[in-house]
Amino acid sequence: MLSSSEIAEFLKATCEKGLSFKFTAKGTSMSPFICNGDSVIINPLFKKDTIKEGDIVAYITPDGGNLILHRIIKKNSQYLLKGDNVFHNDGYCDKKNIHGYVKKVIITGKNIPIFHKIIRNFFLFFNNFKKIIAFLSRHKILTPVCRLTNKVLNEK
Repeated sequence: MLSSSEIAEFLKATCEKGLSFKFTAKGTSMSPFICNGDSVIINPLFKKDTIKEGDIVAYITPDGGNLILHRIIKKNSQYLLKGDNVFHNDGYCDKKNIHGYVKKVIITGKNIPIFHKIIRNFFLFFNNFKKIIAFLSRHKILTPVCRLTNKVLNEK
């Protein structure tokens, strides 16, 4: 199994060539929108591309070289990033450390009702909801909602 920094190097090299990158997400910081084990397709971010508040981006941490998928919750000259299911933000990130954005999530969990899949993908990619989700996350409202949602979705 590859480490996060090794996956980050593959992502960076793939995106620099203008190609999409697919890998398996690890962790719970973006749950319930991106869950541990989901397949994620990252499209490269070009200089001309505009990324907006609410977008989920793939960035590489400057200190450890790890790949992180988190949401932009505020945008000015830099981007404030945060996982939906965590209370703290990651701090500000330069665009040079952002290499792509989440284009698609392939939900891989077994026994997930189609209704749950539709809801997850709807909130991931519908632009108006992305801005609302970013607002809720920035004001520390989203994390308790995500945790409750995870509990409800995981109960049989």
